[in-house]
Amino acid sequence: MPRRVIELTDDEAALLAKIDFSPPSQPQRTPGYWAAVSDAALELTKSLISRNAIPEVRTKYFTDPAFNIGGRGRSRSGIFEKNGTRGEAIFRHAHFLKYLHYFVYGPNLPSNVLTTFTNRLTEIGFVTSSDLVPLGRFARQLVRENHLDRSDAAEEFFKLALESGLELHEARLIRDSVKASR
Repeated sequence: MPRRVIELTDDEAALLAKIDFSPPSQPQRTPGYWAAVSDAALELTKSLISRNAIPEVRTKYFTDPAFNIGGRGRSRSGIFEKNGTRGEAIFRHAHFLKYLHYFVYGPNLPSNVLTTFTNRLTEIGFVTSSDLVPLGRFARQLVRENHLDRSDAAEEFFKLALESGLELHEARLIRDSVKASR
């Protein structure tokens, strides 16, 4: 099972400490607030990329169009480019912070949900097509029990399923099942 939080160098940990992952709509605290956050995000991302520290599945989530359900054939990075943000400017963009958070921390689900779902996958062993509907129901149950927003949780379960070794179409079925919950 892959680690959820990636290992950081001391310099990367110092850069991460400068990044506020609050939504961009939060009031800026000082005149140089966003410049400092975006500089740290850029440097941290460049460092992680240069030493190949980001797990491949997390990189694909950002760069592979197949991993962007509803992206109309575009990857998440491609959407930045379509909107006029290119190259390193992507890593400075306020909307990139949620991807940087994922690169570093993995799926954004409560630890008990991560553990419980991962344990279920371990119990199953090799996941077959007949396991997917019950797994989807189990994920929905976890969403309800933990009072999670189903839309946000659906995407995080998609990431978790991918990181747990499920195929793209299998992870998508888990995502869709969670998204359809009431």
